[in-house]
Amino acid sequence: SKEERLVFCRLILALADDDKDGVVKALKEAGYKSQKMDEDIMYTYARVAYDEDNETLTQGKHIQLFMEELHDRDPVEHLPQQYILASRVSILLRGLGHAVHQSRSVAKAWRPIAEKVLREEGEL
Repeated sequence: SKEERLVFCRLILALADDDKDGVVKALKEAGYKSQKMDEDIMYTYARVAYDEDNETLTQGKHIQLFMEELHDRDPVEHLPQQYILASRVSILLRGLGHAVHQSRSVAKAWRPIAEKVLREEGEL
C-alpha cells in the first residue's frame, strides 16, 4: 500500500542517517513486534536486514547466525511480511558486494529514491 511504501522510505532515511530513534519508530509503524521490544535489538535487526552488515556489526558472525542470535535475545512475534522481499534484496546485493570486496550501505544507496517519494507526498 501507499502507507507501507512511505513507512519503508522513512525507515531507509533513518538508517541512512544512523537515526536509531527514527529506525525504531519506523519499525513500530511497520508493525514489527517482538517479545521485549528491545530498541537496541530492533535497531540492530533493521541495520542488518535492510542496510549493511560487517564484522563489527555482526560481531564476526555469519549474518544468519547473528540474526538467529538477535531472535534468541528478543524473539520476533510479528515480522511485517510486506518488507521481507526488500530485506532479501538488500542482503543479496550486499552479498554480491562482499564477494567483490565492495561493501556498501544499501540505505544510503536507496536514500535518493526514498527522499523523492517522501518529497512527492509532502513529507519532506
